[in-house]
Amino acid sequence: MRLAGNAPNTEGASRQRSRILRLVVVAICLVLVSRLGWLQLVRGRFYRGLSEDNYVQGFLMPAPRGLILDRNGEILVYNRTSLSITLTRMKQRDDALLTYRLSDLLDLESDFVAEKLKEASRRFYGNVVLIKDANLEQVSRVEERRSELPGVKVEVTAVRRYPVASLATHAIGYVAEISDSELKGMASLGYRSGNVVGKTGVEDRYEFMLRGRDGAEYWVCDAVGRELYPFQDGPSRTARPGSNLVLSLDAPAQIAAEEALSRYDAGAIVAIAPQSGEVLVLASSPAPNPNDLVDGISNEEWATLSTSPFHPLLNRAIQATYPPGSVFKLITAAAGLESRSIARNETVTCVGAFKYGIRTFRCWKHEGHGVVDMMKGIVESCDVYFYQLGVRLGVAQLMDWADKSGIGHKIGIDIAGEARGNLPTPAWYDRTYGKRKWSRGVVLNLAIGQGELLATPLQMACVVCGIVNDGHVYAPHVLKRIETYSGRVIGTVKESVSYELPFSHSTLSFLRQAMVNVVEAPNGTAKLARVPGIQVGGKTGTAQNPHGEDHAWFVCFAPADDPEIVVAVLVEHGGGGGAIAAPIAREVVKAYLRLDDPEPGESLEPHVTETDHLVPLTDTAVRGIQEE
Repeated sequence: MRLAGNAPNTEGASRQRSRILRLVVVAICLVLVSRLGWLQLVRGRFYRGLSEDNYVQGFLMPAPRGLILDRNGEILVYNRTSLSITLTRMKQRDDALLTYRLSDLLDLESDFVAEKLKEASRRFYGNVVLIKDANLEQVSRVEERRSELPGVKVEVTAVRRYPVASLATHAIGYVAEISDSELKGMASLGYRSGNVVGKTGVEDRYEFMLRGRDGAEYWVCDAVGRELYPFQDGPSRTARPGSNLVLSLDAPAQIAAEEALSRYDAGAIVAIAPQSGEVLVLASSPAPNPNDLVDGISNEEWATLSTSPFHPLLNRAIQATYPPGSVFKLITAAAGLESRSIARNETVTCVGAFKYGIRTFRCWKHEGHGVVDMMKGIVESCDVYFYQLGVRLGVAQLMDWADKSGIGHKIGIDIAGEARGNLPTPAWYDRTYGKRKWSRGVVLNLAIGQGELLATPLQMACVVCGIVNDGHVYAPHVLKRIETYSGRVIGTVKESVSYELPFSHSTLSFLRQAMVNVVEAPNGTAKLARVPGIQVGGKTGTAQNPHGEDHAWFVCFAPADDPEIVVAVLVEHGGGGGAIAAPIAREVVKAYLRLDDPEPGESLEPHVTETDHLVPLTDTAVRGIQEE
């Protein structure tokens, strides 16, 4: 009874909802028809003219790259304003006629113009640069005949500029137009043909921080490419500048290093703050002018640059490897102490030569050094002392200590291209010369840093950092902090230990004392590295070179009691390390510590105890020195 009684009510409600739905549909249709009628009948002529005579054009607004500054805020890289003549893709344009006009107006090859117009026709977003860095006359000609040049614009662009030509070129790097091969891997990241990207150094390593985000504007343009008014419905966005990078480099010290290296054919200098790993100087000479590379050079000029016998594109500080020479004696001495192959006060006699088997190995001092203990062996760099120590250690053990000291490994600096060097272990000799086809006598050369042993200036600088920092070698890095374009700090580099030297505190303290004596004692080999007012510790090296004059090495730290800077200098074909490389290191130390030159007549000779020819370290650096 109840079910039958409710049936009419349910049917009535259903009909009511159906009527309402039909009314809603009719209302929507009426609104749409009214809108279409208004657009076609009332505004039809306006939109027909807009579609026939005008079109919406998108314009790329390139973001300026971030600045690069040194640790003191000195600008190393900035962006210069430039005017460029560009081409934009357009419908219904007579490109043949435009090619003729542009080539005649701007005195350009017609084939070049035609190729650029063809490139523009294939690009749906952004412009193609016809003339970069256009002069005032070229700009004036285009603006005067703008109505005859559809799609041709004069744009304000930013060009990368390196204010001090060749300063820290290999560390900072340079930028250039993205290549086709690079574009394949970077197109998904928003890069387009014609974009400028970092090629080497910091510009390459921190490309995505420096780049920023391009902006875009959409304009309604007429048939000749003139912008009429902004297109409000376009997805416009403001360009966001790239981040500024503050490097750990010290401009005055870098300048001093490069000026000193400029007197020689080739060389490299690395300076590091040992307590943090901050790279203070990274110099490689010769170096190209990055402004030339940014502006573009011809194929002939590039061929000359890339095939030069002086290899200006090579970053010698981290990519070139050399026998470390007598600088390596620091590792040999430490290996002897740690393995208990020799004691510090144990002596040998140097008569200027050492006979091993049928060969005679000469000392650099032909008359010999007489009775030599380890301190004197390091201070006077006696080869015979280290020949004999090398024999006691053997190839396997000596190279094992060198391996643990970072030789033959990438240290991990934050720019690309670092070389490993070469660590000639017994296994390496077996692979190279055949099993048992090499003499155990190779250890004599290895003990003094010669032979097949190869290291980079960066590696030798890091060894010294470990010596003065109680074994801790911090990862070297060029970047110090990141800032917004307005200067707000948004990130800093965290210090991290790359590796530890395998030597005891006592051994490291002894090495520091010996290095101070190398510079400050009357019988030391690095008198020319002395700096008035502070003590300097160092080690000279002269590496034999089969292709000519010996390479000059010098490594040092200063001030000796609380080291703020470690320097490694390598001068190719320079000769003696004490005569050539040591004075260069001195100038870098003085520049970094902001030390003035001595007054006229002021003596560079330190006050030393003549009875023992040793100069004691001051304050904390002397702690831990104990006789075994």
